[in-house]
Formats: sequence, C-alpha cells, structure tokens
Amino acid sequence: MAKSTRGTGTTTGEAAAAAGQAAADAGSAVAEGLQDIAQAWADYAQQIMQRTTEATQAVVKCQNFNDVLGVQAELMRGHLQAFLDQSTRLAEITNRMAARSMDAIRGSGGKEKDQKSTR
Repeated sequence: MAKSTRGTGTTTGEAAAAAGQAAADAGSAVAEGLQDIAQAWADYAQQIMQRTTEATQAVVKCQNFNDVLGVQAELMRGHLQAFLDQSTRLAEITNRMAARSMDAIRGSGGKEKDQKSTR
C-alpha cells in the first residue's frame, strides 16, 4: 500500500535546483541593473554639479541683470535636458534588467518542461 517516492525524488530535486538557479540568475540580473542605476544617478549628480559650478562662475562675470537672467535660463534648460536624458537612461536600464530577469526565469521553465517530457 505504501507508495514509492524513489522515482520522483530525483526529478523533483532537479526541478528545485533548476528553479533555484533561475532565481539566482534573475537576482543577478536585478543586482547588475541596480548597480547600473546607482552609477547613472552618480553620473547625473556629477553632471548637475558641474553645470551649476559653471553657471555660478558665469554669474560672477555678468555685467547686468539681463546677463544673469540669461545664465539662469541656460542653467534651467540644461538641468531639464539632463533630467530628461537621465529618465530615458533609467528607463532603458530598468527594461534591460526586467528582460534579463524574465529570460532567466523563462530559461528554467524550459528546462523543467524538458525534464517532465523525458519522464
């Protein structure tokens, strides 16, 4: 009356190992993406600081109020463009991170199907 579990133990273990590997691969993809995002934010902050420093130096050299307004307008334009560029870059990184994670998960699903079909 007792059922034998010898035959299913190995395939269950293999499926668990494949799922664990898929989770690890997906986690690695997310970790790489987070590193890229952190680097993107660091680059953005450096770019903004550089632009602000340049604008401050330009304001000191201004001869009249209209020159100051011109520097301010250029600074704001540059900051807005940098923000838009940063948003695009973050969206690309996030999409790449999600795609790599999904590929890792899909890859393990294919292995599990192959294992089931060989039983």
